[in-house]
Amino acid sequence: MRRIDLLRYYDTVDEVLDAIIERVKRLHEICEDEITKRAFKFVINVLNEQRRSIYFSMLCKRLFREAKIGITDLDKILVADGRIKALFEMKFRNEDFNGRIFANAFQFITLKDLAFKSNLPLYYVYEIGEYKQRCFRILKVNKHLGYDVKKLGNGHSRDSYAIFKAEDSCLLNESEFKNWLREVINGAK
Repeated sequence: MRRIDLLRYYDTVDEVLDAIIERVKRLHEICEDEITKRAFKFVINVLNEQRRSIYFSMLCKRLFREAKIGITDLDKILVADGRIKALFEMKFRNEDFNGRIFANAFQFITLKDLAFKSNLPLYYVYEIGEYKQRCFRILKVNKHLGYDVKKLGNGHSRDSYAIFKAEDSCLLNESEFKNWLREVINGAK
């Protein structure tokens, strides 16, 4: 579901989130294991954070109806020894791409502009497959990265996507991904 659809049906989404949060709170209350209680509390906090994020987006859209408002987020900012090393947008897919990589066009263009203006590296990291058998496709955003923008999908799922060639990325297993991340932290990438 696109974020805009969450905003379009905000009242229903808010009710559903409220019901889920209340259910998890009840499970938290009856749980006797301290570690499991902490896990339930974490889930409650994540759900409340998402609820506040959706509310903020909905509020901006309603308050500024006359302006074309776009809202996006950045998933991770990696800081090592007090210095920002890289920006990351994390994506999850069940399977690898057939020669092409897709990213929401508005978010990509916004994050690309942020990276270039801040002079920080930006990586799209696609975690692919099941958790225990996952791999990672890394797309480094730079001035030479080519892409096309196309409208794809039907109905409510129709949106504009930046489309990249898979050959402009690298596919890493978990061990290789850890080594790559060490290089990013050390400033070698």
